Amino acid sequence: MKNRSHGFTLMELMVVLSIAAAVLVLGAPNFNQFRLNNRLTNTANDMLSATVLARTEAIKRQQSIALCPSGNPTAAEPTCTEDSNAGWIVFVDEDGNCERSNDEPLIDSRPLDTANVTNPLNIRYDGSCLSFAPTGFRQDIPDTTTLGRILICDKRGIEKQAGLEVSAARGIMIAPTGRARITRSLTGGLSDDISTWGAGVACP
Repeated sequence: MKNRSHGFTLMELMVVLSIAAAVLVLGAPNFNQFRLNNRLTNTANDMLSATVLARTEAIKRQQSIALCPSGNPTAAEPTCTEDSNAGWIVFVDEDGNCERSNDEPLIDSRPLDTANVTNPLNIRYDGSCLSFAPTGFRQDIPDTTTLGRILICDKRGIEKQAGLEVSAARGIMIAPTGRARITRSLTGGLSDDISTWGAGVACP
């Protein structure tokens, strides 16, 4: 009895490869959008966690705690750098000026994800520093523009995400009471509408 070898014909292989190529062409843009959105979500969650940490530490330690953008967040002694996209730091603001000196205890520091050089992350702040009082409330610092809004985006800006009624960007609102939350709303006229936040937090 003869044994027959079973396999694919050349035509069948060509059909399968054609279908696979079509799936890749259609799926690649959606996967890229998913990857970009995931990066924005992770960064927004990290920033929200940092604000919650700063507020919690202010209440626990009964001291002023500050969060600010930093141009050198991974350095041994990181400092505040206004409008930096390198990262941010959280520290005990012993002298209450919203600027970290080397003898002020560092609580947390986070670098920004800079792996994608063609579509970099941008963080925009409406002030130079976020400060929490021992009560946990957001507090103003003399001669300093304290922040209450943070906008995180990429080169897509704040336009509506395809197929959705929300922005591709993520905004973080810190209320006067110190509570923070993330918004993607583009509902005109409301305080959480990131399109109304003004030039100070325009993105990118």
